[in-house]
Amino acid sequence: MLTIVFLVGFLLAKVFGHKSALNARRRRTPVENARVRFKTSSAVYRSRLISHDEETWVFAAPMQRDSFVPVPVGEECVCEVVAHGGVLVFTSKVIARQSQEGRIVIEAPVKPKLKNRRDDDRRADIPMRLLVGNIGGEVINVSPSGAKVKLEGFQREGQTVRVDLPGGESRAATVIESTHDSVGSTVRLAFDRPIQLPD
Repeated sequence: MLTIVFLVGFLLAKVFGHKSALNARRRRTPVENARVRFKTSSAVYRSRLISHDEETWVFAAPMQRDSFVPVPVGEECVCEVVAHGGVLVFTSKVIARQSQEGRIVIEAPVKPKLKNRRDDDRRADIPMRLLVGNIGGEVINVSPSGAKVKLEGFQREGQTVRVDLPGGESRAATVIESTHDSVGSTVRLAFDRPIQLPD
């Protein structure tokens, strides 16, 4: 009997341990088409993640006056990339520039730090309606860096949307998570810049 109990406990531990490892890996995985902010010695740029593997990450080259910015090969940069569990922060180096395709290639991060945006104070006491990509929504909770919104339509994960805030202010945001039902969807948004919450 004790042997059976031990075996059941061992199997359950393996199953839940595997599930926990998968969840941890997903939290550190960039969202599709993730929004990127990277800082070099001379400027701060906003971009988008095109692809990534164990050796290289490819960003869309930043634009300035309708031209791609020629970020120098060998330039060190501090990168922030939106992931499922927050924002990955790491230091890397530009190793190639694909000018015709409008891409820059950086070294893949070894151990990126995961900054959990959920550490921000989330408030559910602010009655607020938003327009998310021209779709109306009711805020479930909101923080300076993001919001959870019940939408009257659908937005897919990884999509970049414009969020119109009360008072006429707007922000670009990335859809981090989206769950659908028969009448709409519930999405989790990460703003590209923090918003000011009322007191």
